[in-house]
Amino acid sequence: RRYDDTMYRLSLRRIPCRSSRFATSHATRSLSGASPRVDHPGIPGIPGREEMLKKMRDTEEFDVLIIGGGATGAGVALDAATRGLKVVCVEREDFGSGTSSRSTKLLWAGIRYLAGAFATLFQKQMLTSPVKTLRGFYDTFKMVMGCQRERNWLLSTAPHLTNWVPLAVPIDRWFIWPPPMKCPPAAFGPMGVYWVFFKFYDLLAKFSCPPSHIMGKNQLLRLFPQLDERIKYACVFYEGQHDDARTNLSIALTAAEHGAVIANHTEVTKLLRDSSEEHAVDSSVITGAEIRCRISGESLKVRAKSVVMCGGPFTDWLREKEANDTKITPVVNGAAGTHVVLPGYLCPSETGMVDMATSDGRILFYLPWEGHTLVGTTDVKCSITDRPIPTEEEIDWILTETNNYLSPQCQVSRKDVMSAWSGIRPLAGDPHAAPGAPVSRDHVVSVNPNTKVVFVAGGKWTTYREMAEDAIDRLLETNPSLAASAGLCKTLSVDLLGAKGYDRNLAVSLAKKHGLSIEVGERLARCYGGRAVDVCHVFEEIPQYKAPIVQ
Repeated sequence: RRYDDTMYRLSLRRIPCRSSRFATSHATRSLSGASPRVDHPGIPGIPGREEMLKKMRDTEEFDVLIIGGGATGAGVALDAATRGLKVVCVEREDFGSGTSSRSTKLLWAGIRYLAGAFATLFQKQMLTSPVKTLRGFYDTFKMVMGCQRERNWLLSTAPHLTNWVPLAVPIDRWFIWPPPMKCPPAAFGPMGVYWVFFKFYDLLAKFSCPPSHIMGKNQLLRLFPQLDERIKYACVFYEGQHDDARTNLSIALTAAEHGAVIANHTEVTKLLRDSSEEHAVDSSVITGAEIRCRISGESLKVRAKSVVMCGGPFTDWLREKEANDTKITPVVNGAAGTHVVLPGYLCPSETGMVDMATSDGRILFYLPWEGHTLVGTTDVKCSITDRPIPTEEEIDWILTETNNYLSPQCQVSRKDVMSAWSGIRPLAGDPHAAPGAPVSRDHVVSVNPNTKVVFVAGGKWTTYREMAEDAIDRLLETNPSLAASAGLCKTLSVDLLGAKGYDRNLAVSLAKKHGLSIEVGERLARCYGGRAVDVCHVFEEIPQYKAPIVQ
């Protein structure tokens, strides 16, 4: 996590360079702090942060102001920019520094939701409220199909940041009672129900993923020697995996590449209201925001025809700003997901594991991650804070569940925890929905009829693009003047920054051409994709930059 944060910050910095290919008029100190200030480059085609702030000062009015630079906010910026709108996106910390970089690193297509939907068909509510139950099943099924589409799209459009990861579901008994998710047929899961379910999951993906399969006990124990001997076999299915912080940053930079003005460490201190005759005085239409640069302390006013709030778990805080800092009824509840990092020897380097029968029914993932083992997640109601801290209770629960499958020699304890983090998932409702309107089972896009502000919250990493599309579609519905000039959504045909120039042998090419170890070549290729070539040109000019930041 610390390594990724360091690399993330370096990707935003302009690095010293003498080459005319990269040189600009700005300056910085070398890593040692002793050399004189020299020119430093940015990403070709993308303005630096100071230039972005200058555009904020000089632009009389933007089409869209987006508050929040997580996965959703960056996605909304990209969607709006590719439709031809004039976009500005501000983030009070770093892009992806919050919930978006504290995930399980999976691009999953809703297998948990699908299993839960099937479970409802075998519960009492199916008899007491059949129509409502079937409608809920249908809504969930549609959501899962959307997840499948979005997962496949992201895996194809950002190959340098994503990959398929096989996940083994170990079976240690032939009959499970009480059944997982209180679904009676799941009690017979080890007898073939799981296999049928995973094949159905493959079918929903139109078999675009590697095929699920059965792994026998001997093969499983060769792959996972850490497992207990009582394991009988495993079902293996596939999900997407990605570097969440990097993906978030790539989305934001792609938006900038398409003309969006983006800036981190810029905080909204006040929302501006329209006082013109165009809107009624009592409508309190929001037409921009006062922004404070948290680095320089400078304040500036940004005007926009529309505002989209993408604050994630902090949506209600922004809604208070919208209500002139008066008390509002909260619509976002937080659910904390704790993850722990354990030694790499607990998991094969390219295969993960899923426990679908934990003591309290939650699903637990064991994933290979940067040479270590990532285990998570929990799902506990929590208060919303800037820096959520994993509780010892949640960490102990994860360790206890982990030991259920490990052999006696490989049991883990608290001292094996190398790091831990907690991300707050926003569970949102719509405060402006009509009475009796159905509750969303996924993300929420809401428009305040008085201020005309749009907010989007909820959802999951896999569907960030769909959320962004829905938000901009809704914004255009409420703003006919923008709708007249905006095009259709184009993001399904837009590659993320780094995809161009990337191929599966890029790491080898970098290692051979620049004298790197294959490990460093793989890291550069995965972080930067095709832009890794530009990174290598920088340290060819300044050799000391070739040394690893950390060992």
